[in-house]
Amino acid sequence: MRRQLAVLALLLSAGCGLPLPHGVEEPGPVNAQQPVDGGDIQVLPPGPRDDASADDIVRLFFGAQSDPADRHASAREFLAPELRQRWHDDGPVSVVGSGLQVEPADPAADAFRVSGDLVGSIGADGSYSPGRGRIDVLVRVRKGARGRWVISGVPDGLLLSTADRDRSFRPRNVYFLAPPLGTSAGVHLVPDQVFLPLTSDSADALVRRLVEGPSHQLGDSAQTAFPPGTTVRSVTTSASGLVTVDLSDQVTRVGAEQLRRMSAQLVWTLRGNPGGFSQLRLRSGGHDLAVERGGSRVVLQDRTDWASYDPDGLPADVPLYFVGGARLRVLDPSGASTDAASGSLQVDAGAASPRGGALALLSHYAGGDELRTGPATGPFRLRATGRSLSSPTWGSGERGVFFLAGGRLMLAPPRGPVVAVPVDGLTAYGRLWALRVSRDGVRAALVVGSGPTRRLLVGRLLDHGGLRVVGLRDVAPGLTDVRDLSWDSGTSLVVLGRLSGVLAPVRVVVDGSSVALVSKLGLERTTPLTVAAAPGEPVLVGVVAGRSSEVLFRDSGRLYVPVDGVSGGSPFYPG
Repeated sequence: MRRQLAVLALLLSAGCGLPLPHGVEEPGPVNAQQPVDGGDIQVLPPGPRDDASADDIVRLFFGAQSDPADRHASAREFLAPELRQRWHDDGPVSVVGSGLQVEPADPAADAFRVSGDLVGSIGADGSYSPGRGRIDVLVRVRKGARGRWVISGVPDGLLLSTADRDRSFRPRNVYFLAPPLGTSAGVHLVPDQVFLPLTSDSADALVRRLVEGPSHQLGDSAQTAFPPGTTVRSVTTSASGLVTVDLSDQVTRVGAEQLRRMSAQLVWTLRGNPGGFSQLRLRSGGHDLAVERGGSRVVLQDRTDWASYDPDGLPADVPLYFVGGARLRVLDPSGASTDAASGSLQVDAGAASPRGGALALLSHYAGGDELRTGPATGPFRLRATGRSLSSPTWGSGERGVFFLAGGRLMLAPPRGPVVAVPVDGLTAYGRLWALRVSRDGVRAALVVGSGPTRRLLVGRLLDHGGLRVVGLRDVAPGLTDVRDLSWDSGTSLVVLGRLSGVLAPVRVVVDGSSVALVSKLGLERTTPLTVAAAPGEPVLVGVVAGRSSEVLFRDSGRLYVPVDGVSGGSPFYPG
């Protein structure tokens, strides 16, 4: 069957390197939070041919790297016998966005230079990093048995197209702890998206990756409950989905609260196991560990446990707010809208805390702007004034409300005066124009620049002797004219911007591994201005059509449709 598919696979592998339309950074309409695993049918790459030329052998070798089975056994067939076991397929993973070029480097020495346009890489910790530039490697060949060309020298690691990356790896979330803030709010988790090999045992790979600690993308902005030196003895999964995790002896010495937090990290991480997960049995040195849960001690933990650690912290019925007639209003699931408790205040923009339900109300007056905060029922206390206040966002809500004042990032904490929050490296990108903090309170998405050149950056919040934003990354270079943004999960944003010439909502995974239109139908005769997103909730877009005032459109799954009977715009979910 393998050789019967060889010709078809060769055609497909050649097609993987076709250049993308200008501005499209990554293909794929699939939400990276819910990846589609491969089906039963898999097209295998062709093996080496005795009559293949030396440069064809080099091309076919890199095409065969799309098959990860048996430590990339298909690719190893192209290597000289002495190299097959020495070549490390678990080395660096470089992702190229167009076909590889294979050119003679030194005909006398039978060497070829392989180059391509780099669009990203997968690190040893599984984190994806977008990148731009050229990749250039030297490959040496020699004549082997039966006169067939074999590869005698090649660097460790993989060179994959974006399509091959998705055939070889799957994005998964592993969960860490948000840093403690000394408030009454409970501890919650932070997702860290990593790419794991498709051929690995998923539960084992997830647990081992979790125990290693946060990836460099998340860094020390999150914490782990696993004590230093913890190692994984074994991970097994039963037919019923019971995952047994046996850890080293360090775990037996932790307290009850630390054990609960470790359990929460494990349960939330194992929920992403495609092989199925129903219960967790946690062990240390082969002995069961009883975990305190709901006033009792249990050995078996369910996949639904530790709901209070939810990174998003949203209520069961997520409210949608919008501004209509200079008043804050709420749209309920039935489609009816009511006034929120903003009293007689003029409201031009707002934000709601996902934890505790506090509101931030922004008013634009002729004499200057005013920002007020308070509980959902009021009253609202004046926190800041100025001539260019914008982008109120609570994040997790525990630190207070973030906002922009004259292009500077500010924070109005629950108590005390407003403080400035430095953004490291911002001067290289231009003026800060808009901001949203993720609901786990760890990541910050920024819009920088002006007009059509506005772009998206993602950084993380770090509090080491003072709160600041660090690690800015340009995760969607092909996305321009960015006008608004909203977090739809802890690792994904919906951004209103222009992609391939289309102005529409675009879903951007926080590491830049996927950038794709949510939908572009239904908004053709409108000008989108604002966007709102939340986990499991429809995307809302505030638009103007002609000379009319702003109105709301909802994503119905296939296209955007007007929200009947609602007059207003600037929608937002808590966050």
